[in-house]
Amino acid sequence: MAITTVDDIAAGLGADQCRMILKNISIPKAIGAFQSSWLAAGFPGTGATSPVYTTGSGYTCDKSTAGAILYSNGLVKNWLAKLFMSSSVAGTIILLDRLWSCSGMGYANSTYTVTTPGSLPGRITDNGVGCEIWCEQFVGAGAASGTLTVNYKNPAAGNEAGVIAAVISGPVIGQMQPVPLQAGSTGVSSIVSAVNSATWTSGSFGITIAKRIAHIEIPFPGAGRTLDWAALGLPVLTNDMCLQLVFLAAAATAPTIHGEIRIIDK
Repeated sequence: MAITTVDDIAAGLGADQCRMILKNISIPKAIGAFQSSWLAAGFPGTGATSPVYTTGSGYTCDKSTAGAILYSNGLVKNWLAKLFMSSSVAGTIILLDRLWSCSGMGYANSTYTVTTPGSLPGRITDNGVGCEIWCEQFVGAGAASGTLTVNYKNPAAGNEAGVIAAVISGPVIGQMQPVPLQAGSTGVSSIVSAVNSATWTSGSFGITIAKRIAHIEIPFPGAGRTLDWAALGLPVLTNDMCLQLVFLAAAATAPTIHGEIRIIDK
């Protein structure tokens, strides 16, 4: 049965999945920094270590990957009908589908070519339209300068390059740096390589491809907000999504995030 009326949504909420989330995210680098919940303790637990970029397989993520927010696939179709989030620190909480991730890239002035990057998971049927590239910090790093270039394929199968024109010096563990795509790119279908223009002193990072589902703003410390289906736009949760949170910090203080997602199957 499809959703055709508000009554269908109301009926679905009467038998929905309610999934709780509690994450203790590490201290962001600064105001305006993105911080991943993937390595954070809480519920769900700490996420699985992404394969090294030379592994050649295992890069894709799904609902069974350790660290993914738990839920059951839809018998018909899952819809995100309600989102509640609270945080001990003001900021913006982003719910996304973690699609593909690698680790182990160092900070030499070098090119890190991904071995057999493969395709995005099968739940992505549009070749990556709307997908984003993130530089994800798996190990804290030292001083840095220069640029980071990520070579990728766009959904039209063309090779393009996304560039962080000024990398953040001394990124902390769990930090996420969005990689701007080339003008005209509609998304990302695979990662080819990452290139550092200068040598960093220590640490390692990886590249993650993700697709945003929803976001919710927390205006001040300790506040909570709820978005209903109308405010969310009733996004579809395709079977096997690897759901996780990313926090956009309004203070350089470690946030504790508590929330729940409510999913209807219609």
